[in-house]
Amino acid sequence: MTECRMCWERGKTWNGDDPRCAFPGGVFTPNNWNCATMGRLRAMAEENGHCDRDDNSCGSIGFVRMNDDYAPEDYDGLGGYVVMSWYKDRGKTGHAIVMDDHGTQELTLQHAEIALKGGGIV
Repeated sequence: MTECRMCWERGKTWNGDDPRCAFPGGVFTPNNWNCATMGRLRAMAEENGHCDRDDNSCGSIGFVRMNDDYAPEDYDGLGGYVVMSWYKDRGKTGHAIVMDDHGTQELTLQHAEIALKGGGIV
């Protein structure tokens, strides 16, 4: 898989650099640009008031809750949050992980989709 479903469905809708999905192979990479899934997660964090922005220092941080009610039956996670950081309103999401009371782990496309389903997106 070279791109997530949301990137594939959206395609390129602007002039300029081509999009680079954040989930080649299903695991988040910071080498991304205008990934539709990450863009929607960032927007959800902002819409829900779970975001803070400081352009002069640390950039932006936001989170979206992962609700296990929206996970597939074979999912063995414990919920938690998708936590992201980025700079201004640019297309790159520099960092993204999953956090819960047990620690942190890599963000996968499955985690992202569970968070989006909880927001009524996927």
